[in-house]
Formats: sequence, C-alpha cells, structure tokens
Amino acid sequence: MKTMIWSIGWKNVWRNKTRSMVVIIAVLLGIFVGTMTSGFMKGWINQRVHDIIYIEESHVQIHNPDYLFNEELQFTIKEFEKVVHIIDTAKGVVAWSPRVKMYVMAQSDWAASGFALKGIDVEKEKKVSEIHKNIIEGSFLEGEYKIPSIVIGSKAAENLKLLNYQVTSGKLDSIDHELFTDEVINKLQNIGEKRYRKEKDFRSILSQSLSIQEYNKYGDKLTEYFSFYRMGIKIKLTIQNKNGEIEQPVFKVRGIYKTSNTMFDGLTAYVDRKILNQYTGLNSKEVHEIAILSTDNETGTELGERLSSYFPESNVMSWRKLSPEVAMYTDFINLIGFIYIGIILLALAFGIINTMLMSVLERVKELGMLMAIGMNKKRVFSMIMLESVFLTLSGAVAGLIVSAIVVKITNRTGINLSFWAEGLEAIGYSAIVYPVVTVLDYIGVILLVILTGIISSIWPARKALKLNPAEALRTE
Repeated sequence: MKTMIWSIGWKNVWRNKTRSMVVIIAVLLGIFVGTMTSGFMKGWINQRVHDIIYIEESHVQIHNPDYLFNEELQFTIKEFEKVVHIIDTAKGVVAWSPRVKMYVMAQSDWAASGFALKGIDVEKEKKVSEIHKNIIEGSFLEGEYKIPSIVIGSKAAENLKLLNYQVTSGKLDSIDHELFTDEVINKLQNIGEKRYRKEKDFRSILSQSLSIQEYNKYGDKLTEYFSFYRMGIKIKLTIQNKNGEIEQPVFKVRGIYKTSNTMFDGLTAYVDRKILNQYTGLNSKEVHEIAILSTDNETGTELGERLSSYFPESNVMSWRKLSPEVAMYTDFINLIGFIYIGIILLALAFGIINTMLMSVLERVKELGMLMAIGMNKKRVFSMIMLESVFLTLSGAVAGLIVSAIVVKITNRTGINLSFWAEGLEAIGYSAIVYPVVTVLDYIGVILLVILTGIISSIWPARKALKLNPAEALRTE
C-alpha cells in the first residue's frame, strides 16, 4: 500500500505537466540563486580568512602585553628562550617566525611615507607567511648586497612615487595586437619614451594622442600595461633605536608585493632582522612578535588558548582574537546562507500551495472515490504530502545539479569583480571570488526543501480531508 501511495503521488505530479513545470523551474531558479549566493559569500569569507592567517596575522601571535598598549621598541617578549622551547614542543605547531616590528618614516627622492617595518628571519618567515608568493617585482630579501634590501607593498611603492609610466619600444613590440587595434598602436608610437611619475600625467598624454572613443575603450588597459615599478631605488628610513637616538639607514627596494588588501600593502614593509638590529640596538633574542602557523584554523584557535596558559606573562592571541569581525563572519556564514535559501523557499512555498490546492480541487471526485473504497485520512494526507515533496524536490535536485556544475567551473576560474576592485581591496577583500559549496551545504538545502514541501502540503491536504466522500462522488 505504501509503495502504491508513493507511485500515485509521483504520477499525480505530472498530471498537469505545464503547471508542474512552472513550479519546478521556479524552484530550480530559486535553489540555484540561493546556493550560488551562499557559495559566493562563503568563498569570499574563506579568502579573507586565508589572507589574514597566511599573509597578515598567522594562526597565533605572541606579544609583550605592554607592546600592545604602547608599541615602543623596548617592549620585547619576555623569556624568549623559554617561549621558543615550549613552541618547538607544542602540539599543533607547524612553524613559527620571530619579528621585530616598528613604525618608521620612509623617504625616496620624490616622496615620503610612513609604514610598519617588520624585521624578519627570511627562511622562517617563508614557512609562516605567503607574502613571498605575492612578489610582483624583484625578490623577497634574497641575496647579499652592500646596501641592504627592503620589500614594500605596491601601495607603498605608489606612495613613494616608484610607480612610473612609459611607452617603451620593448613593450610596444610585445603588445597584444588582438587586444589593441593597429591604429591605436601606431598612435602610441608617436608618444615617445618619456617617463611619467604621475598617473594623471600619463593619462593626459594618452587622451591627447587617442580619440575620445579609443581612450574610453583602451585608456585603463594601456595605463596598466605601460606602468612599471622602479627597482633598486634607495629609500632612507628614519627610526629610533632603543637608546632613543635617531638612525637613518638606507635600504634599496629590491622587492614589491601585492595582496588583496590595499591598506596592508601601503603600511607593511619587510627587512632582514639581523640588519635591522644593527640600527635598533636589539639583540637576536629581543623580538616584539612571534607568529605561529598551525595545522588548520580550528587547531590554531585551540593552540592559542593552550599557549595562553603556558605564557601568563605574555599576550597570546589566536586569529579569532586578532580579527574578531572576520571570525564572526566565519561562524555565521553557513547560517546566513541557509537563512537566505529559507527565505527563497518561503516565497516559493506560496506557489507550491497554490499549485497543490488547484490539484486537489480538480480531483474532488477522484479523492472522494478513494476515500469511499477505504483509503483512510492518513493515506490521503500522505499522498498529497508526497506530491508536494516530489514537486519541490524535482526542482531542487535540478537546481542543485546546475549550481554544482557552475560552482565547479567558477571555483576554478573565479568570479571577476574587477570593476569594483579598488573599493574591495581597500577593505581587504579580493576582487576575484572562488565560490565554495560543500556536501553538507547540499544536504542542508535538501532537508530545507523537504521541510518546505511538507509544510506546503498541510493546507491542500486539510482541504482534501474535509471532503465528504458521498458529496465528492456527486461532483462533476
């Protein structure tokens, strides 16, 4: 009997194919949009968490408590050797890196800017941070030079006027002829090889050389293509050593990195810690920060709590405490996704109810006959509920299949939001998003769909249960 009810329920879905297909397509689109939106938000947050941990902060950081309130040079981590020994033997530690951190003024021949200077042990830093993978010009403090090296962010390089613009013969020879027309390329040859330090000056000469239509179409791409960073430029740093004396060491820019966080790129620079200590007066056991990388995010949180009990004299913070707002987004992103899909399903539920009500009203005589030959109210309710669930599930499964295909493709290619790149990167979010939808997310959506189908069947089923078999059989 149960098998028969399931069979009847499935066949009843397709009695009116047009009406059923309208509902199925509506559910398909709703589930697709909801799942993609949820995956998009989750991918976006996951990328931000990754950047915070593997570029900006790490899983755990240790500081002298006084340093957090007053970032002065003398507030280094207490009992450095004891701390290092415990870190080396602690479970869940993948790597750690000591850092000297101070705020300095930097001056090139054309401009001045301030940033946080980090003195690092290069090889240890590479095991903790991915900043060396984000180098877009030069190298990450490799090699030995008479004048020491410094690595700065792309925004800091721009602030120091190291980003220049020049139409060179070499770049003209390698220009993409499929992207730019021959007419545009010929006009570029007339600009000459003058170097421009300001973007607005270079754009001005482009607008004079090209037509309005050409400039509007190619201006941004040409400005980016002919831009370059001046490497090996000397910059003078103004720092204060631990005796309160002013030092002005000179470094050469031999590496420029770029991340998805413009603010970080403008405010963080790296030098070798041994070289920096020659000017600060600190020794090898005096550091302001120890960054620790763990096996995964949750282990990192547990590691931070465990190390806090080991080092009561130090301030130990996991990535969740270092970036509480992002940690909050991570905790709630799954819930937000299900709420969003739930709202879509709630709106679709009214369409499902309407469809099922019409189906019940069209089958009054048939339902009356089924009840007259012995089908009880429980089975009638089950049959209508199954029809509603089958109708909803058909659209949901199709929507999930389509979304799974699209997510798989976009997870590899990314969704490019370059139109808003400047604004997004200003707040630390990447302009290319890779959506993420897990198996658990799909299971959760399926359960929400089944629940929606059951709830949507209650009203039509109650309508059917109120039918009088004798009166129903007389209905034409």
